[in-house]
Amino acid sequence: MSDQIILSDEDVVSIAQDANFAEASTLTGEELMETVANLVFQKTRLEEDEAKGWAANGVNCKVLLTQGGGWQKGKIRIRFEFVLDKPTPTKPLIPTNSTSPLDDLRSHLEV
Repeated sequence: MSDQIILSDEDVVSIAQDANFAEASTLTGEELMETVANLVFQKTRLEEDEAKGWAANGVNCKVLLTQGGGWQKGKIRIRFEFVLDKPTPTKPLIPTNSTSPLDDLRSHLEV
């Protein structure tokens, strides 16, 4: 399992007061995105719909990747990613101390 979670509109976030740029300390992903869109709108010359586009569908752009391939057309958008403080332990695919389902079949083979 990945330790990164892309937040949905319904996920609830609680942000410490000293790191918070929103008025509320607890808000949904949708409210958080709306707050960012409002900040973009207030701090730029973009129209409100254009500012909200950064969070919703993204805005048209071109990217020149370091791996090559020339300019790529697409969209860029703001999203929130939650990263766990402690990584989630992964479960081994095959337990080391268990018997294989094939052991019974092997015992009947004359090899």
